[in-house]
This record gives sequence, structure tokens and C-alpha cells, in this order.
Amino acid sequence: MRICIVYNAHPTGCSFYRLEMPNAYLGDNYTEFDYVCVDNIANVKDEDLKTVDIWLFNRLWCQGTLDQIRNVYKALTAFGAKVILDLDDYWVLESGHIMYRHYLSTKLDEQIREHIRLADHVTTTTEHLAQKIRLLNKAVTILPNEPYEAYQQYLPDTTAEPEPHLFKIGWFGGAQHQEDIALVEHSFGLLAHDKSLDGRYKIYLGGWNDNNPVYDDYERMLSCRGLNKNYGRIQAADIYSYVGGYNFINATIAPLRDTKFNRLKSELKVVEAGWMGKAIIASETIPYTDILVHGHNGLLIPYGKKDAWYKAVRKFVNEPDYARSLAVQLSKDVRERFDISKTAERRAELYRSIGRKL
Repeated sequence: MRICIVYNAHPTGCSFYRLEMPNAYLGDNYTEFDYVCVDNIANVKDEDLKTVDIWLFNRLWCQGTLDQIRNVYKALTAFGAKVILDLDDYWVLESGHIMYRHYLSTKLDEQIREHIRLADHVTTTTEHLAQKIRLLNKAVTILPNEPYEAYQQYLPDTTAEPEPHLFKIGWFGGAQHQEDIALVEHSFGLLAHDKSLDGRYKIYLGGWNDNNPVYDDYERMLSCRGLNKNYGRIQAADIYSYVGGYNFINATIAPLRDTKFNRLKSELKVVEAGWMGKAIIASETIPYTDILVHGHNGLLIPYGKKDAWYKAVRKFVNEPDYARSLAVQLSKDVRERFDISKTAERRAELYRSIGRKL
């Protein structure tokens, strides 16, 4: 069976986790699937269309009018191929999202809805998002985000840890999380002024980017406007190595506003922390509460409790063995629940069930 992965934007977190990595696992372990990749369907010739059994896309196969979207779908399926559309985020953005104005001006949410309706099958990350997709297309399969250790960044390196006498807390993320980081600003101000903890911990901003002013704002909030001397940066890295930043910390934070859009996100931050053997302090909201149980495998911070992030970090710094015990349990829970080999079986069966029958 010939499967064509179309990378409209690559490499990004979406293309890596939703297209490249899971299909790399299938390609390495299931000989029945033959993969080809393109970055622009406009370059696909008619004779190539005849050879493809399944097309894989993340979010959309083209931008344009609804008629253009329908016409491209007809061309892709003219010779019997099927189209699988993958979605890992809700298509209705909130006003604080960095892409909100772009979605509004281009009516991209309407375009994505039409993609969902037309697709022969839709794959997604969680049951929460699947419920929204089923309102438009009943053919949905949940395939969670999972690491594949053939990618070396997912092999924890305990020898890489700097400053072993310090307890290190990090945040890793892209440029669309200003409102989320704002949740911890008050607590991290308290942390900066707690002299009893000085010299015993470090706060790291992961993904630091000199060329993006958003990271200046992140730094302002996490370092209390530069007043916290226990603050440092982890430089940005590409999609194939950024998870290695977890080797430099003991615990991570995952602040997330409790909104409809965020509740439909995947639990990836928890998965990465657990996979790399790190403790986590996270907002008490879906999707994190689907995995985390407070005091069992992580610490959950109720929405609106401004001091709670400070108290949780202070507890980890004062009780590093407690943090380690939570990390061990989270690692066990994540590795049992997010098993790429089991998900690959479901993915392979999906491909077999809808692939062109010759």
C-alpha cells in the first residue's frame, strides 16, 4: 500500500508528532506500507495520483475557497485513493491566540470545517476533540501523541544534568503562550523574593529565542523582571532535539488557561515530562487532569489560586525526594498509557480498512 504524506508545513511540532514520527514507526515495523512524501500537492502529477492509496494531511490540504477545497479533494481521490485528515487542535481560536486575526481574516475555521466534512477519515489526539469532530464527520480515530525512541532525543541522559546541587524547574513552549505564562507571574514574583530558597534552585525558560520579543515577555514574568538571580535560559532547538532540554531540569511547569480551546488540546507536555522522567506542576484542567492525579504523579494547581504555583515549586525545592517520587510514578503511568507500538497497530488497521482495494 502506497501512502503519501503531504507536509504543508515542516518541520513543526504538528508535522513531527502527527505525521512524521508515527509513520516512521510504521515504516520501520510494517513492511506492507510504502511511503512517499511531498511538500506541495501542486507538484503531484496525474500519473503520481494513480499510484497513491492513502493521502495524509495535517489540518488541511489547501487554503482557498470552499469550491477549491472540494476540487482538490476530487482530484486526490479520482483514482480511488482515500484522504485522512489529522487534527490536533480545535479550529475555532480564542482572541488571545497569536493566530486569531489570521484565522478571522482568512475564514480559516470555515475552511478547516469543510476539510473535516470531506475527509474519508479523521485522526485526532483525544476523545475531547474527537467529540467536536464527530459533529462534522463520524469517521474518527483517536491516535495520541507518543514518542518513538528511534529519535534519540527521547532517550533520557542522566549524565547531562548541570548543577546537581540545585533543584531545576523549566518551562518549554512556543510563542503562543503569553496568557498561560501570565498564570504563574504572581507566584514567580513571590519566588524571587523568597530569600530562604536562594542558591538552592534554578528556573529555566526553555526555547529561548533572541529574535522573538515574546520570549522577552516570558522572561519578564518568569524572572520577576530580572530580579530573580536563580533564573536561566535554555536556548531554542529544532524539533528533533528540543526534548533534550528536559535533561537539564528536575521538574517542569505546565500552566494552561481553562478555556474551551485549551481543553481540546493534547496532553503532550505531560507525556514529554513523564517520558523524560521529570516531575510536573500543571494547571488543574483538561487535558492534564486526564492523566495527572494530584499528589500521585504530579501537582495540580486550581485555576485562580495565584499563590499555589509558588507553594508547589517551594515544596519541590524543599523536598526533592518527593518530587522524584512523583516523577517516577508519572514515568510509569505515561509509558504504560502512551505505547507507540499499540497505537501503531490501530493505525495500521485504519490504513488497511480504508486503503484502496486492488
